[in-house]
Amino acid sequence: MRFGRPRGDQKRVFVAGTIVSLCVLALLVVVGMTVAEGGGDEDGGRVRITVQMFEGPESAAMVPTARYWNTHYADTTGIEVETTALNRVGYFDKLEIGLISGRDTPDIVHPFSLHLGRIDRYLEPLDGYLAEREVMTAPDGSRLSLDSLLPIALDAVRHPDGRTYMIPTDMSQFLLYYRKDLIADPPDTWADYEALAKQFTRALNPDSPTRYGTIMQGKYEVWTFCAALQNIWSAGVDVFAPMTRDDRARLQESLRTFETLARDGVLPPESAFAEYPQVAATIQRGEVAMAIQWNAFYPVLMDEERSPKVHDRFEIAPPPGVRTADGTVTRANYMHTINLAINRASAHKRAAARFLTWATLGEGAAIYARAGGAPPVKSIWHNVERSDYYPRLLRWLNAFGRTTPAHPRLPEMMMVGSGWIQRIMVGNATAEQAAMGLHLDLQRARFAAEPVP
Repeated sequence: MRFGRPRGDQKRVFVAGTIVSLCVLALLVVVGMTVAEGGGDEDGGRVRITVQMFEGPESAAMVPTARYWNTHYADTTGIEVETTALNRVGYFDKLEIGLISGRDTPDIVHPFSLHLGRIDRYLEPLDGYLAEREVMTAPDGSRLSLDSLLPIALDAVRHPDGRTYMIPTDMSQFLLYYRKDLIADPPDTWADYEALAKQFTRALNPDSPTRYGTIMQGKYEVWTFCAALQNIWSAGVDVFAPMTRDDRARLQESLRTFETLARDGVLPPESAFAEYPQVAATIQRGEVAMAIQWNAFYPVLMDEERSPKVHDRFEIAPPPGVRTADGTVTRANYMHTINLAINRASAHKRAAARFLTWATLGEGAAIYARAGGAPPVKSIWHNVERSDYYPRLLRWLNAFGRTTPAHPRLPEMMMVGSGWIQRIMVGNATAEQAAMGLHLDLQRARFAAEPVP
């Protein structure tokens, strides 16, 4: 058979066929792009996004939230949600390393507001998505808005460049948990706190109904310095700014609380290596009369099934402060937000944005709250009829809530602080030594070169 140039009618058929093929190919490309971006893949026409959480009450609350989405909205949106959790130990390092690697999963990460200045370059700016009608419309048709969140929560994630990288899904603060069957009035000052702790330590008072007066966080993790900042800030010291000699004197006095409690045997031996789980377990066993602990612990403590020994014996109050010369008490209630953000390397950013807005601003936030989360949604925190728990927390935050500055070296600075708190608690440093060392080390970290990605 000879192959030559196509004749006239053959040319027309050849050209028409080519055009049709190109159109079909273009249609397939468009469909493929739509599927990849909007919520489908070759496996059942769905996109599966992964939400990576911080291990704890927050990750536990996200599981039923994601389950609800998958049951009610996966089919209609084409978006399926899978949740995972990173261990608490070294969480910030693991989160940052994962983002720096450039991997496209997880799609949604769970950073803390104190990490904002450090990882913003690896997060997808959300402003464009927040302007899209589809992203800001929940699957049930309700409209979503950032205005539904508390201003104090939005302030915690306000970036200096004006862009939005995270949306709060939890607002975390420290509370004073105290045995209401033993303590009539919670301590107003840290001096009162020390006195009560000694009173309820059996080694110092054989008649004490509790073995120890209190437990404090001392583990070499960021959270230890988060807790300690309430002592330090209430003394009028801003450790993240240049300090005067008077500042260092007040810092030393605030650190003396840790030195005194550890030296006098008021704390359990594990206190120097404790953070949220260990503090929670010690309270649940009924071993202490009071403790400073995260607000996320409150639903756990009040649950008879999870805290059978003490669920009805505790009350909450704001953390103690420092009494000034005029008799007033100056307090500082540390707070930060825990947030959802989109991995800049994600292949499914728009699908991730749809779930993220629903989980933080709408129906998902309510489900998350019922499961033990603390989403800073106005309708939850202002609802006195539902419970006075959130309104009380909000009053304390509005009165003396405080958060850390957005600084690229902030995680290192917080670890510096935690290291010195732990040294005090294990007896390797006095309050005087820690005040000087903390001051110098924080200044070095503050002015060090910005970390290279």
